[in-house]
Amino acid sequence: MFFYNLFKEIINKMLQKRVKADKIALSNFAPDILCKSLKLRVIDSWDDESTMAELYALEGPAYSVQSYGIDFVASPKHADWVVIVGSIPQNMQNAVRDAYKVIQEPKVIIALWDGAINGDDRFTNCLSAKDVLGRVDLEIPGNPATAKEILSYLASFTKKI
Repeated sequence: MFFYNLFKEIINKMLQKRVKADKIALSNFAPDILCKSLKLRVIDSWDDESTMAELYALEGPAYSVQSYGIDFVASPKHADWVVIVGSIPQNMQNAVRDAYKVIQEPKVIIALWDGAINGDDRFTNCLSAKDVLGRVDLEIPGNPATAKEILSYLASFTKKI
């Protein structure tokens, strides 16, 4: 309950300021920035699997995000934040909205990959995360963004809030 209230207070302050995160050098990244418990639900909607491979690399021994308190969960009910990978096709838009509804407050949306940020121009019914959910709190560009960049954006985002 303590961490829930702490995250709720932090995210509410962040949402009032609408902080834009930047990449930071990992040499400036101290383990105490992300030492809280943070559960992420990844929704892989439409990408070429290179971005998912970079997310899997975060769990490996090189980055070991679990040691910083970040963990990936299977159920949106257990998630603090939701990570949307790729543009969202029409047949997944309701599922993404349903997953967003059941994540805990405060709800934070991370758009990972260029398709999740801007949508996909190659297909008419693939929308961005912002178009489907109405807002995005953190955008991580790249096709794909490397594991180091993803961790750097997460560290910068949590440091600024």
